[in-house]
Parts: sequence; C-alpha cells; structure tokens
Amino acid sequence: MTDNNDTKELEELPDVTKRFYEEYDVELFYADKGTSGTFAVLERGECAYIEWTPFDSYDVNNHMSFDEWGVIAHDSTKEPSVGMPPLRVPISTIDSIKQEIGARGRACIIISTSSQRLPVIYFPKLDSVYRLVQCLKRFLCFIRERDTLVVDHSRAGLHKVMKELELDGTATSNQVYKKIAVDFQDVYDTTLSGLSKVTNFLRGSVVGKPVSRPGAQTSKTAVTNPTPPEHLCHRPAEGDFELYDLRKPLDRAAPVARDEMFTQALWETHFDSEGRVCRVKELQDRIFGGGCHPDLRQDVWPFLLNVYPWNSTLEERAAIMEQKKKEYEVLKNQWKSISPAQMKRFQLYRDREALVEKDVLRTDRVLEFYKGENNPHIADLYEMLMTYCQYNFDLGYVQGMSDLLSPLYLLFKDKLMAFWAFVGYMDMVEAHFFLDQQKIQGKLADLSSLVYYCDSELYNHLEKEDSSNFFFCFRWLLINFKREFRGDDILELWEVIWTCPYNTDYTLFIATAILLQERTPIIQKKMCFADILRYINDLSQHIDLREVLGNTESLFHNIRSQPDIPFNIRTNILRIAETPLSSLGSQYNPNRDIAEKTPEPETADHLITSRDLDESRDPASLLVENVSNMSLDPPQ
Repeated sequence: MTDNNDTKELEELPDVTKRFYEEYDVELFYADKGTSGTFAVLERGECAYIEWTPFDSYDVNNHMSFDEWGVIAHDSTKEPSVGMPPLRVPISTIDSIKQEIGARGRACIIISTSSQRLPVIYFPKLDSVYRLVQCLKRFLCFIRERDTLVVDHSRAGLHKVMKELELDGTATSNQVYKKIAVDFQDVYDTTLSGLSKVTNFLRGSVVGKPVSRPGAQTSKTAVTNPTPPEHLCHRPAEGDFELYDLRKPLDRAAPVARDEMFTQALWETHFDSEGRVCRVKELQDRIFGGGCHPDLRQDVWPFLLNVYPWNSTLEERAAIMEQKKKEYEVLKNQWKSISPAQMKRFQLYRDREALVEKDVLRTDRVLEFYKGENNPHIADLYEMLMTYCQYNFDLGYVQGMSDLLSPLYLLFKDKLMAFWAFVGYMDMVEAHFFLDQQKIQGKLADLSSLVYYCDSELYNHLEKEDSSNFFFCFRWLLINFKREFRGDDILELWEVIWTCPYNTDYTLFIATAILLQERTPIIQKKMCFADILRYINDLSQHIDLREVLGNTESLFHNIRSQPDIPFNIRTNILRIAETPLSSLGSQYNPNRDIAEKTPEPETADHLITSRDLDESRDPASLLVENVSNMSLDPPQ
C-alpha cells in the first residue's frame, strides 16, 4: 500500500516509539472489502507516521501505550479479521485529508499523499476523527477547503522551529541544537526549494533576492541602500519601475538617549479633581522615553492594558473592578464545575488543561516568586490561564501565553488584576497565537524586509545560509522578547512597545536593532542556520536594554528620514504617506535642519534625545506626516 522506499525506511527506524493517538475498530475499505484494525499516530526516531494494523496481526501487549495524547478504546471481544496487510504512511507525505459521513452514518476520511490515494478509512465515531486531526496538527499545518483539509507545506519550516523549541525551556540549548543541526538542512532543502518555484512567502513575495552593491561597507547600525528587488521600489509610474539611486552607506546614527523615568510626582500631576487621567499623550510619551518607575507600575499598567479607561473617575474604576471581580468568578466556576463524566466527553478541554498544567510547571521557576514544590503561585497561574480559556474560548490556551501572564502576576501579586491585565495584553497580541500563524509570518516577512534594507551584507549572509526566513527570531516576536531580557528590563521594554507614538509595529525595529548589533559575529564566523539559532538563543538574559532602546529609536528615525524609502517599508511598516518624499522637490533635505540646530558631536558616542529629534524636523517631513494622518495613539 505504501511506497517500498518509505516502508523500508520506517522498518529501519529505532524501536523507541512515541504513540500520540490510537483508535480501535477502525475499518479500511479497499476493492469493496472492509477490514477492521487499530489506527495510530506514531513517532519513531525522527519520522512521524500513521499506522493501521489489522486485528489478525495486532499484538495488544506490544502496542498498547497509555499517554497524555491518546485514549485507547480496547474491546477484547473483537474477532480477528483477515484480508489486508498493515498500512504505514509517513506524515510528511500527506497532502490532504477529506472528511465525509459514509455508510451507516459513520465518519470516514480519505487521505491523499504525494504519490497515492489511500483506502477509505472508517472510524467508530465522529469524535475519533476530530481527535485525529487535532493530533496531526502537531506535525502539519492545514488550510480548510470545504470538507477537505489541505496541508500547507509552505509553513513546514516555521512549524518545525515551533516543534523543536516549543518555548518550554526544559531542554538545554545543546540538546535542542544537537538535534536541529542534523535535520534542519533537510527541512529547508525540501521546503524552500519547492517554494522557490512558486512564491516564497518571505523571500519571493516580500523580500526577494537581494543584489549586492560591490564595495559596500556597513557599520554596526548603518543603513545601507543597495539595489532593491522590484517590489521594494516606489510604486511605478506609467507601468515602469523607478531606477533606484545607489548611495554610500550612511554613517552610524547616534543612539537616542533615554529620558528620566516617569515618577510618582509626575503621575500625580496628570489627574483632575475626580480622578480622571489628563494629558494622556504627554504621559505616554514620557513613559516611552524613560519608562515607569518600578514602584509606579501597579498604578499605571491597568491603564496601559485597558483594565481602566483613561477618562474613568475613581468612583467608576471601583465599579469597574467590582464588575470584573464578578465576571472572573463566573468564568472560573464554569470550568471548575465540569464533572468527570463531562470531561471524558470533552477532548478539547482535556487538551487545553494538559497543556496549561504542563506550561505553568516550567514558567519562570528560577524566580523566587515561583520557586519550590507546591508553590501556591503556580496554582494561581493555572487558575488564571484556565479561566482565560473560558473567557476566550475560540483561542483557548496556546503555548507561550504563560510567559505573558507570569510577569503580570509577579508585578500585581493579585489574581484579579493580573488576570484582567493579561486579558488586555492578549487583546493586543492575540493574533500571534492563531493556528494559521499568518500574523507571525507577516512580521517575519517585514523583519526580513527591514534587515535587507538596513544591512544587505548581513541579509546576503543569512540568505546564503537559508536563514533569510528569520525563523530564529520567532520567539522574540511571539512573546515580545519576554525570554530575552532580565527582570525589570522586560517590563520597561513592554512599556515602550505599548506607548510607542509612531504608527508602526515597534517590535520590528527592536528586532532589527538587535540583529544589527550582533551582525559582526554572525558574518565573521560564517554562522549556518543552526549556529545562528544557537547564538540568538544564547543572547537570552544578556542583552543590554539601554543600548537596544537607544539604537532602536535612532534606527527608526534614520530609516524614516531617508528620501527614497522602498514602497513596502514605507507603506506596510512605517505606514506613512504613499507620496515619495523625493516628490516634495529639491527643497526636501531631511538632514538640513539637524545640521543647523544640532551641534556636531565630538565623539561617535554622542547622544541625542527624542526632544532634539522632534525639534530638528523640517516642515517638509511634518507635511508628509500630516498628509498621512499618522496616529500618535499606542497600538490597540
């Protein structure tokens, strides 16, 4: 039934087998003849596959395996049946799964692989098919087309990264990368070579293949302007592409100095007589420029995370919290009241509960607040995440969400406030956790565009090593750098992201700035993908926040001041007016007023402030900003 090469390969795999799914009394129909047996999803060595074994050759003692992924329904009264050999198919070869209701109202599926169409497979109940699909999502990404689930092979590389890293923190970097170094080359050779024939979602449709400019030199945070791919040019006029003017790389821009922290004394000046927060934009700009004092975060963050409206009074906030307390209790009691009998018939609930329980036991356990066995704070994390599954039942729980909740609970030390702050945070980043991964794919694509525009030498090296998909930055963007910075640093970074006054996704510029800081070892050591992944992972807890924030804001202003920003970056990332800055005429010179108003720095380490940058902007750039109706409110 299967290809001989596939069967031979599977037979040579080691005996250690993980069993993720198993269903008894599954019937295969071939040539109008049905045979009953056991259907399983297994992983042996590095190969995952589906296996159907007829009852006559099925040894219960050798194959039964109870684990968290599957519930085995075994009926010892079944008589052996004869007629079909065992079926074993590598999951990587599956192209689609069609779901139907067959004879006698039983659920059936038709699996098509890259080389064949398998016999019709009948399951004893509809829930069996649902559980099978959920299990296969561990290995495959699906796109639904009516009654057919089509495998999206274009996301195979990203899915592989998620599976290997898993954000669980339980495996050491050596354990993870020893495994990755062996099999990632095969993943990329297969996936990217196939995608190159159509449209690669990163390189083909967004970044394209770069053209190096001979003799180009780049400094640590320099912005270079090599010849871009066609789609990065300005929108063509009269159907023709613009010619892109080659220029020397810009000198490294001076990092922007961080302002003083936003303090309690300043906070108190922003209230009216009834407790409403006034001059919100000014307050947000101060937080963006210098962050909140640690002692003030418990008061400010409920506003930043939309627990309270900015214009609410003291009395209204008390009423809001009382209502949220009642809502929390209702949500909590909903999942706590599920009976054992209900739970047996509620696979989705069991899956989410198992994942939450697994993740909270390994989230920030090195912190004193979460250390030790039977720590009540771990139980509180579990309760809040299970309650969020009730609050947002469509999304439920996805791995990585515990990383966002943990710092909030550590800050507030109050379940009610931490939960609703987490709800507000998830409202901002919910799309990061969607199964289709479109949001993260889009962000990786935009990051690829930025790095290509800023540093073609770095980008060319990454592309040469099949790393221009930037999968090694996946964790950064998924959980907003939570694993990369220490203690209060991640809290300050999150404040910067939430209060960013520019109409852009600031995390893209933060990621770009970090990569530009680390460009030298990546290029000089000629790192391959596995080396880059290891290197980026080992940066965790060793990144200087002040350096990153200073370079990030400098990078943003440096890119935005360029007269010939590529169309994709200008419209999709910076989100400014579509009119090219160069069309404003020869009078436009983004550096003119800066040269007139800002003294020449004596050293390369000279710092300029956000205020200096704002005051140095000329009327032309202000005109473009007004035309674009740039929103200065933080992203919702």
